[in-house]
Amino acid sequence: MALPKITQPEFEITLPVIKKKVKFRPFLVKEEKLLLVGKEGGAGDQLNSIKQVLTNVVLSPKNFDPSDLTVTDIEYLFMHLRGKSVNNIVKLKYKDKEDEQLYDFELDINEIEPTIDPNRSYELSIGDLTMLLKDPTMGTLQKADMNLDSTVEAEDENQAEKVFGLLAHCLVKVWDANEVYDDFTIEEAKEFIRGMDIKSFEQVQNFFNTAPKLEHTLEYKNSLGNDRSIVLRGISDFF
Repeated sequence: MALPKITQPEFEITLPVIKKKVKFRPFLVKEEKLLLVGKEGGAGDQLNSIKQVLTNVVLSPKNFDPSDLTVTDIEYLFMHLRGKSVNNIVKLKYKDKEDEQLYDFELDINEIEPTIDPNRSYELSIGDLTMLLKDPTMGTLQKADMNLDSTVEAEDENQAEKVFGLLAHCLVKVWDANEVYDDFTIEEAKEFIRGMDIKSFEQVQNFFNTAPKLEHTLEYKNSLGNDRSIVLRGISDFF
């Protein structure tokens, strides 16, 4: 007689950015192995492993595709998945840069909620033009060869090219008083962004820097009696 299948519990959360409900089961040993393999690889491997695990565990909605979710919704779903699959209490250890000592922290990831700016606009004025942007999704990150913790700061030539690629995938349309420009290639979008003046490009960077994000501050007093704080951002900081 074949062995019986183990019944798994089901959980439901509402994704904070798109405001849609998702039902999921805990990840299993086989999926934990996928995450470990992805963690040891590059940006593409990490995203592929997270995408595969989320595809496996999400029960509804039907035809669920992690590629369509914003980065913050992916991180929020993944954190709750980890909390239901392993433990919602995460133990962290950080070295204080002032006194060089290690400090232990415990964090309940079920209590982490994203920071959302209610005044953030998706429309930016660029001289006589207006551009409409959208938040990056897991799919756009993969196309730009970036990971969940990537920023839009161009630290070197290689990173700059990835940033232009990400921004190009997030450009929806541009318009002026006479015409709407919404039929363009990714390369044309890159050239449009490269042609911006510095102040306009800073507006675009600020749009991404003010996107909804998972963030939590650890506050403590070190051995010298000084108040210290550590800001956690993104999946990698929480685990």
